[in-house]
Amino acid sequence: MIIDDIMEYASHYDLLIFDINGVLDNNHNAKVEVLSAAFPQLSDLEISKVNVAMERAYEKSKSSSTASHIADALLDNGISIESAKAEELSAAYYDLNRVNPEIIEMLNSLAQTKKVCLYTSLSKAKVDYITSKGTLSDDVLVFSRDVQLESKPSIRNLEAILEQTGVSADRAVLFGDNVAVDIMPANLLGIKAVLVTNYVDSFIRL
Repeated sequence: MIIDDIMEYASHYDLLIFDINGVLDNNHNAKVEVLSAAFPQLSDLEISKVNVAMERAYEKSKSSSTASHIADALLDNGISIESAKAEELSAAYYDLNRVNPEIIEMLNSLAQTKKVCLYTSLSKAKVDYITSKGTLSDDVLVFSRDVQLESKPSIRNLEAILEQTGVSADRAVLFGDNVAVDIMPANLLGIKAVLVTNYVDSFIRL
């Protein structure tokens, strides 16, 4: 259970930095199920490629979700879809990007005694959408792409988060799902880095 694991780290650090996509909204299996049901003719590999394309379209979009993002992502993978079907798939798929209320409750609870930051490539408007606007405590720092110094991966962004929270690197921990984008910059800066992923059965630390 990711909440139990996070709480264990929380007891040892003063600042907890979270990527959102793939960490707090980790609904990968549910998204794959939605796509598999919609496109039973596609192989598991093709479904995975479509899922990645839709996630990228979602991150780049300015609004919370639109059927056009679905259609564009599918077309990039050689799949055409009617607008009505795109609307239906959009509602089902993108709603899974919402953060579980239990996760929101955990973040709000942590923010009472710790510094908590959401570090994301999403816009602030989209963060409001996926956290069900109004449920996330004002004590949680949202470091969205609107205020970032540069795009991820970025050491400068992490330095800015440390400065805003007044916490040193050795007292911070970052949870991310991408080694190059999240984990490596944190590690180089001296922040404890924790990889959250569905894709690794085991690993060898060098």
